[in-house]
Amino acid sequence: MRELIRCHDCEQSVSFTAARCPHCGSVEPAGPHRFNKKEARRHRIEERNDRTLFLMTAGLGAVGAFYGVETSSRAIGALSAGLFFLGAFIGASLAFAINITRNWR
Repeated sequence: MRELIRCHDCEQSVSFTAARCPHCGSVEPAGPHRFNKKEARRHRIEERNDRTLFLMTAGLGAVGAFYGVETSSRAIGALSAGLFFLGAFIGASLAFAINITRNWR
């Protein structure tokens, strides 16, 4: 016997295993996915880590560009050298540390 549920969008009866509602065409007839507490917490932590990683990369890139411009006689060489050294050595190691600590909590 098939299990019937009400479509989240049109309230018509639809099979639980249906990929789409035959009445309204909704792609999520059972409704949107709801995270449990553990999934929601992990999702928030990952979003925060992604923002932190982006801000650190942008900040270190800006510091590297400034350092390169201040220490070089040519602007193009300074910019590439500064971005490479600070981005490669400091940014990569910090990004590695952030990614490793994603699942610690």
